[in-house]
Parts: sequence; C-alpha cells; structure tokens
Amino acid sequence: MDIPLLVARLLLGTVFLVAGLGKLADRAGSRQALIEFGVPTPLVAPLAILFPLAELAVAIALVPLSTAWFGALGALGLLLLFVVAIGLNLARGRKPECHCFGQLRSAPVGWKTLARNGVLAALAGFVVWQGWKGDAEPSAVGWLGALSVTQLLILAAGVTALGLLAGQWLFLLHLLKQNGQLLVRFEELEARPVSGLAPPPSPNGAQHAQPVAGLPVGSTAPDFSLSGLHGDTLTLEALRSSGIHSKTLERY
Repeated sequence: MDIPLLVARLLLGTVFLVAGLGKLADRAGSRQALIEFGVPTPLVAPLAILFPLAELAVAIALVPLSTAWFGALGALGLLLLFVVAIGLNLARGRKPECHCFGQLRSAPVGWKTLARNGVLAALAGFVVWQGWKGDAEPSAVGWLGALSVTQLLILAAGVTALGLLAGQWLFLLHLLKQNGQLLVRFEELEARPVSGLAPPPSPNGAQHAQPVAGLPVGSTAPDFSLSGLHGDTLTLEALRSSGIHSKTLERY
C-alpha cells in the first residue's frame, strides 16, 4: 500500500496546488464563478479568498507524513462540497462555469466534472482511511534527509528551474487568452458600421451618393449680416459692392 498511498497524496497535492494558485491568479473569475453557482452576494468576496487558500493549505499538508491525514481530510471535505454544489446545479438544469483551475481551464460544469471530483474524493477517502488505520506512510519528504549538501543544492536548482518554466507557461497562456479576446473584439468592431466615414466604393468603382451639408452647388448666396473684426457690419450687399460677385460667393 505504500506506493499507491504516496501516489494518491502527491496527485491530490498537485491538483489542489494548481487549483489554488489558478484561483488566486484570477480572483475576478473566481468571484464570478461563485455568483453563477448561487453563492449569496455577501459571501462571494470572502469565499473567493478562502477557497484557494484552503486548497493551498491542503496541498501543503498532504506532503509531510505528520500532516498527511489532516490534509487528506481537508481535501475530502472540499471535494464533497464541490460534488454537492455541482450536483445541485446539474439537477436544476444549470451549468455554471467551473473555474476549477482559474485561468488555466474554465468550462461549464457537466457530468464529467462531477465524475472527476468524485474520483478525487475517492482518492482522498482512501488516504483518510489508511491514515485512520495508522498507515499513512511513506513520507514524501523523508528521503531528503539522506541527501548531501551538494545534492540538496542541485535539487533546489532543479525545482527553481521547474518553477520558472511553470511561471513562463502560465504567463504565455494568459497572454494567448488576452490576445484571443483582443482578436474577437477587433472582429466585432470591424463588423460594425462606422458613422462619419466615407462609404466603401461600389463594385464598379463609383462612390455611393452621400448627402452634403449646406446649399446645393450653383445656388445664389443668401443675404446675411455679420459683425466684422473692427466692429463694422458685414453684409452680402457690402461684399458685392466691393467687387465680389455672387458667382464668386457660390464657390464657398
């Protein structure tokens, strides 16, 4: 039972670690998911923080042998809560977005989501059962004590490199998601007619007729009376008497 038990603990720890970090990286999405699941509005903000913190605590507790049973118990409680919430929504014909892993994966819940959480709950129950019997071994970190200083440094460098690679992949996934949203937005803007711009030419190369503001071309300028820059009054008759003819005014 040693190897299957250790694999179950590490698998549960990895799932809860990714889920907790994903939710913390997208708190707005986590809040929206809680609202869609029917959580009362006053509880949305605190639960959006408590759920990922609880998942991270479970992931950490599953690693050391001394806390593995408590971590498995916490994992079982959270998974059963998720199973009940998903089952109730499916029974009502509702399929809210499952923000299980934050920005890494978000899709409407379904029977596959329910089955996945059920399998994880069974694994957590297996670890709880073995721990209750006093058999939660082996330790996931006990082998560290047999390593030399050089080996520990190499291990730390490898873990750091893996962490950087994981962070880079998360950043790239987030960037790709944002670019996809921008492309969709651009397509929507291009599909909308824009007022104030010249219409596209017709297939034969001619422009569509557009109404032009002002007097039609060739009409006689109307009488007007305007104040000049030096306090004088400017009229059409005064302009015509100074040598500017109505035909000249027609061009303006």
